[in-house]
Amino acid sequence: MRWGIIGPGNIAREFANDLQYVNEDTCEVGAVLGQTLAYAKAFADEHGGFAIQNINDLIVHKPDAVYIATPHSLHYEHAMFCLENKIPVLCEKPLAINEKQVYGLIEASKKNNTFLMEGLWTRFLPSFQFLFDIIQSGTIGEILQVHADMSFIAEKDRTNRFFNPELGGGSLLDVGVYTIYLSYLLLGNPDKIFACGKVNESNIDETCGIALSYSDGKYAMLESSIITQTQNSAWIYGSKGTIRIKRPWTEHPEKIDVRIMNAPTREHYPSWQGRGFQYEVDEVIQCLKSNTMESNIISHKASLNVVRIMDAVRSQLNIVYPYDKA
Repeated sequence: MRWGIIGPGNIAREFANDLQYVNEDTCEVGAVLGQTLAYAKAFADEHGGFAIQNINDLIVHKPDAVYIATPHSLHYEHAMFCLENKIPVLCEKPLAINEKQVYGLIEASKKNNTFLMEGLWTRFLPSFQFLFDIIQSGTIGEILQVHADMSFIAEKDRTNRFFNPELGGGSLLDVGVYTIYLSYLLLGNPDKIFACGKVNESNIDETCGIALSYSDGKYAMLESSIITQTQNSAWIYGSKGTIRIKRPWTEHPEKIDVRIMNAPTREHYPSWQGRGFQYEVDEVIQCLKSNTMESNIISHKASLNVVRIMDAVRSQLNIVYPYDKA
């Protein structure tokens, strides 16, 4: 299976490295499109494939699927081009900037009968599979609360994407999305959304705190930041016990503790090869083999519901990107 790469940056390098661990098919890198031809050539020299000068070249050198890892603000443009040319798309989170863009991509996927999935790769990791196995077994009872945080200290430079509104900067779209996905997967759509945070002079959320409330009394407390270092852990509180995923919970956690009332703590140490992108690639390949337009695990509906939550958070914080006005 030949993968096209749009946006050959650091995350795409990790993706390309993990292709060697894919189980469903033999994978290789094909066409590579970068900000410059030299950048694309450097990536191809390291990971295989060949550099192309512009996105129209994908029509000639049509890959079996394309992985999009450009800045957030370019996701819609690049994904839409691929879908309209019937090239299956795996696009890094967030799938697009806002609900309107995500809805547009889903409609294009349906119209062109072409696969589309948001690249929330952590959802497919063995650590998450362990988490869901524990929850579905009823070991910790009914899920009542979710607490999760995700942060890092980014270099304060407007030229990088983290502090640039033109590139969809801020903590919410970059790392807050992980916490929202976790809450959505475990608790579903909230009834009420409350947001607070530190918004800078460039209209970027440097920190973001979110409370999601449910009519049955359940709730989620979520945090993200690009200026402070939090624990980067997640807690799932149930009626019979608690699961704690230690840092970094969205990647390769130190361990997962399962604490059941009046019982010894169960410790699980997840392990796998590479960074773990191979698991979402396996999912894409399975979907393509079965000729489905979306994944049941990261469905179009899930992507749409999560971006709606993020839009509501941004509305409360008065964060408006240039693309919101289009």
